[in-house]
Amino acid sequence: MAEVAEEAGVVRSTLYRYFANRDELLLGLLIMRTDIAIAALVSSLWQPEDAAQSIPELILGPVNLVQGNPLNEALFAPESTASTSALESGAESVIDVLLRHFGPLLQNWQTSGQLHADLDQRETVRWMQSAWLYLLSPAWRPRSAEDKRRFVEQYLVRALVSSR
Repeated sequence: MAEVAEEAGVVRSTLYRYFANRDELLLGLLIMRTDIAIAALVSSLWQPEDAAQSIPELILGPVNLVQGNPLNEALFAPESTASTSALESGAESVIDVLLRHFGPLLQNWQTSGQLHADLDQRETVRWMQSAWLYLLSPAWRPRSAEDKRRFVEQYLVRALVSSR
């Protein structure tokens, strides 16, 4: 916290006014970065009206944002437990951000019959976030983009998209 305060040019007490501890600071950083990244991801969907085409992008997009970005790589490094701890402690805050961006898409897809009618949107978003974390795990991180896409399309999309 002292290093963050120094880098920000504020005294530590100012930092503690907004963040009680390191986990809250990391959660704030994760929420801010997630909000910006997900907004950009949703606005860049090529076929936002098509659930089967868009869901892989919504799941793989955040995973792809980690590789090649030094801050994201540090936050999600296999040896780092800070992000996982921050995400667990503020899980509902992160889900709220994701639901704000994904909710309208999920609603449209459900209304048009593309998604199973009985899916709960909050649980669906929570499940999507779990898929990201799984694909960022040490077991999946080194796998190819094609392997990750195949996993998402063969298992996750099939679980969400109704066959009509």
